[in-house]
Amino acid sequence: MVYLALALAAVAALCALDLMLTLAVLRRLRNERTNGSSHTPSDTQGGGIPKGAVVGPFETRCVEDARLTDEDLVDGAVVGFFSPMCPPCKRTLPAFVAMATALQGVRQVIAVVISVTGRPDEEAEALAMVEQLAPFARVVREDDTGSCLTAFGVSAFPSHFEVSVAAGARPTVAAVGDEVLGGQPARSA
Repeated sequence: MVYLALALAAVAALCALDLMLTLAVLRRLRNERTNGSSHTPSDTQGGGIPKGAVVGPFETRCVEDARLTDEDLVDGAVVGFFSPMCPPCKRTLPAFVAMATALQGVRQVIAVVISVTGRPDEEAEALAMVEQLAPFARVVREDDTGSCLTAFGVSAFPSHFEVSVAAGARPTVAAVGDEVLGGQPARSA
């Protein structure tokens, strides 16, 4: 009987420890999300396919109804992915717009705004992003299953890619994440 009581006390202590650790993790995740200080993979690595990877095939339409495919990508193209309900996207959007403005006419800039249809709050935010980006970039609106999103393997927002296209070859990723926004010298498109 004494062994049973000791075993029960040990199990209770382990459960209490597990509960405390779980609550600590949840508190930290909530604080990071509230403060926007969470470092997603896109902050450093791009949140999608890595540097050197081949961009998958895609076919989509820009907001001005022009067709856009992976074959339309040119060497040095910059592609950014944003979600309207993502605080880090809202923080990096001005830097992306500034870069797109500076590269206008020099390099191809594509912005992909991902949103879930049917949510009025998200729709209004997505339209605001499109309005900011449209004067300086080709803008694509997709949902979370879009072909462009899939082609770049985007798993976190914001994600930024620079594309390299060699003659006769499929487009590959030349730079990702902060490296793309880091003010690299512009190449001819």
